[in-house]
Parts: sequence; C-alpha cells; structure tokens
Amino acid sequence: MGAVTERRHRPSAQARRAALLRATVEVAAAEGVAGITHRAVTERAGLPLATVSYFFDSIGALIEEALRDSVAADAAVQEELAEALAEAHSSPEEVVAAFTPAVAPRFPDTLAMLEAYLHAARHPEFRDAVADALAMSRQVSAAAVRAAGAPDPEAVAPAFAAVAHGFALHELAVPGSVPPEYFDSAFRALFLGFLLDAGHVDLAMELRRQPAPEA
Repeated sequence: MGAVTERRHRPSAQARRAALLRATVEVAAAEGVAGITHRAVTERAGLPLATVSYFFDSIGALIEEALRDSVAADAAVQEELAEALAEAHSSPEEVVAAFTPAVAPRFPDTLAMLEAYLHAARHPEFRDAVADALAMSRQVSAAAVRAAGAPDPEAVAPAFAAVAHGFALHELAVPGSVPPEYFDSAFRALFLGFLLDAGHVDLAMELRRQPAPEA
C-alpha cells in the first residue's frame, strides 16, 4: 500500500478507513468480489468516491486488507475461546461443544470469505491473501484441538477447518439446512477418528462414552 498523508492517523481518518474495510466485506457478501468497485464501496460506506484512492493504491489492495481484517477479527474471537477452554482444562467433549457454535457461519463475514476463496481460484494474484486466511483458520482449529488435549493438533487442523467451511457454505446457500447438531456430530466423529488413527485409543474411548449434547 502506498504512502498517505498524516491525516490517515487521525481518528476521523481511521474511522473512514475502517468504514471502507467493513463496506468492502458487505459488498463482497452481497455482490461477490467482482462487485467490489470504488463506487460500490464508497456508496455503502457513505463516503466520497475518492476515499478509496486516498487510503489504498488499488481496489485489489482494499480487498486484501478487508479480507485480512475480517479474518483476523474472527480468529481473535475463536482463539480467545480456545485459550479459555485450555485454561479450564476442558474435556474433549466440552471443546467440541464449544467449538461448534464458534464456527457457525456469520453474515456477511463468512459469505465474503467464501467469495474470496472463489475469487482466488480464478485470480492467482489474490491467492497470497487467501492463503493467509486459510492458515489462520487452521491455527484456530489447532488451538481448539490442542485445548482438548490431543497431540499433534496441526495434523488434524486442516480437516477441522475444511469441515467448518463446507458446512458454512451449505448453511449460507440454504439457511436452516445444517442444524447445530450436524456440526457437533461431524466434529466429534472427526476428533474420534483422529485420536484412533494416532493410537490414542483410551482418550478416544473416553470421549466416545460421553453422551453428545442435546440439540
């Protein structure tokens, strides 16, 4: 991102920049990444058309920053949950139950993220930003698995993240098609399979004996 004047650091300038980032997420959710233009973003943010150019070198730079900002905010919430579970010495079942609502799709952020993934599939220059987003989602998944006491959480984190993204896509496409218990059952089964495959039979059987939470 190019240099800007010192006005950027004033509270009013920071507020305008934040409004642009949020508006970009909302436009991506409503129109897709292809619908993100200077006019679409500034109109949604209620700002003059030239505001985007004041803060960002290009519309692509704005999109990347908005994606990173949105994903980082979501990850911070989930990481806080994972840390809290770890400090409370939560059982695997408690971690699964708590992680389920944390990864439920949120509008417009989750839809905008999925749009960004599709955009990266067609535009290689955008893949670095999406790769960072994927890495962060896997880090959060690993934190949750680590809180449950599983060894080598990084090994299963990509699968947890992929399942969460898949369910989110289905729920956004057809609201109500993925009841919360579907998430819970899927994460529970994935975690059990990971433990068994890693040779931790006792821990897997302990989790298996615990009843799944009622919907």
